[in-house]
Amino acid sequence: MPEGLSRPPGARDALRAATEAAHLRLHAIPIFHALAEGRLGRAAYAALLRRKLGFHAALEARLAAAPSLAAFGLEPAARRRTHLLRADLAWLGAAAEAPLAPLPRFATAEAALGGLYVAEGSTLGGQQLARALDAILPPGADGRRFLLGYGAQHGAMWRACCEAIEAAGAGAAARAAMIDGALATFAAFEAWFAPPDIA
Repeated sequence: MPEGLSRPPGARDALRAATEAAHLRLHAIPIFHALAEGRLGRAAYAALLRRKLGFHAALEARLAAAPSLAAFGLEPAARRRTHLLRADLAWLGAAAEAPLAPLPRFATAEAALGGLYVAEGSTLGGQQLARALDAILPPGADGRRFLLGYGAQHGAMWRACCEAIEAAGAGAAARAAMIDGALATFAAFEAWFAPPDIA
């Protein structure tokens, strides 16, 4: 590409722009704000993890039932993180089960990839949030395995997700389906974490 020219916006740029407002609203949810500022006690943290378990278990089930993402080089089963939530809850001595969040079904692989984007995007700030728990957890991974996510594989996992988004969203209709899937998943996430007992 000639010097001084930026690359044209791609599918990931379109997805990020379309979901930016939803993403910003999530940061304003009180329990996430408290987590980021290191103001959660253990009981509130465990309650948050249980709520996350209900969401991620439901999303994993929806992705498993959706059309395959193999054509885009992704296998959602390899990106499941509910076992990390259960490990954190068990370490905290809390119940490692939760009711499932109501999530939309994904009619197409592109819509499913939009849903997966929501989950994968949440890993980006995980290490910073994990450090915010230093006041209530000992050093190391115990109690914060979910936030630490893929660990050393984080960069490679995110790059593979971004490559899949670009491949899947090359056409206008496919890109629109992917955006719809992401927006529907963000809306379900926001509704699931917004009730007064979670604030």
